[in-house]
Amino acid sequence: MSQQALVLENFGAPLVLRSKAIPEPKENQILLKILAVGLNPHDQKVRDLGIIITPDNLPYITGNDLAGVVEAVGPNVTSWKVGDRLVAQADTFTIPNSAGGGLQEYALLPADLAARIPDSVSLDEAATLPTIAMAAFVALFHPSGLGLPAPHSPREEIEAFGYAQRSLVVIGGGSNCGKVAIQMAALLAGFGTIVAVASKTPEGEAELRALGATHVVDRRGGLEAVVEQVRGIVGDGLVYALDTVGTEHTLGVSLLSNSEKGTLGTLLPGSVDESKIVGGSKAAGYEVKFSRGSGVLHRELGQQFWKHLPGWLEEGRIRPLKRYRTISGLDEKAVNEALDGYRHGGSVTKVNVHPHGSAELR
Repeated sequence: MSQQALVLENFGAPLVLRSKAIPEPKENQILLKILAVGLNPHDQKVRDLGIIITPDNLPYITGNDLAGVVEAVGPNVTSWKVGDRLVAQADTFTIPNSAGGGLQEYALLPADLAARIPDSVSLDEAATLPTIAMAAFVALFHPSGLGLPAPHSPREEIEAFGYAQRSLVVIGGGSNCGKVAIQMAALLAGFGTIVAVASKTPEGEAELRALGATHVVDRRGGLEAVVEQVRGIVGDGLVYALDTVGTEHTLGVSLLSNSEKGTLGTLLPGSVDESKIVGGSKAAGYEVKFSRGSGVLHRELGQQFWKHLPGWLEEGRIRPLKRYRTISGLDEKAVNEALDGYRHGGSVTKVNVHPHGSAELR
């Protein structure tokens, strides 16, 4: 049996449509019929720059946000049955990429790193979440990020930490990942103060406050103005900040406390210009920690995320993106043009590809 796939054969070249075999699930694996796969800026960087992968990985199939129905299950899989609706993040670490990538009609998944999709959530809505939600979850709750007590931690540990008395700043709060991070900080963790640094508009501020931000600061004011405004809110007590968009982390470090050691979590590796830090010297020191948002790389935390995601979706504690557009079929031209849209940054509407031509809406 064969299927269609969009394949990267050379870095910097467009994805091309190819025919390949449908893989068979092995022990503890699922074969997913992919009905919606969400694109991300990461996919453009893979195509154009080969980020994270090497020439040895070619040909490569990108696309990490998967939603669809179970087509088959491997030996010893009892938690899933054919026809179940699920959402997952592609596994290209432990499963060969040609079998695990998203821009194809069928892909293999680990059975323990997927979540059922509640009836109230469409496949397209579910496909907006995996990469951004996992990136935020790891950055907030894994030791490689901020290392905060996770929602599934013992109650006494969470109560001892005292989320309600603590503050978090999310730089890039208006980005898709920033919006999910704000929800998690508010509705999963319970931070008392959440400051979103974003391009401030009346509509954008209203959305961020609805997601859980207690304050919104306009990032366009410049480094000194942003630091002054944020410190006017949190004082010198900020020990946790998260940058969801940048590679230049001087702003994030500037916001951290001078008298307590602070930590800046980042989703992209980058640098700090010590000569440009404003707001005082970091007498107590600071850490900048880059985390990789993969449930496969952080399996124990990933298992907890996928286990609890259906309940969080039903309770409204995590809300999928509502703004996206779709591409019908594995259309080479349309998908490559969608990836081109990420090249220059800025706000890009989320794009979902329907490898089989359509996806159920509910």
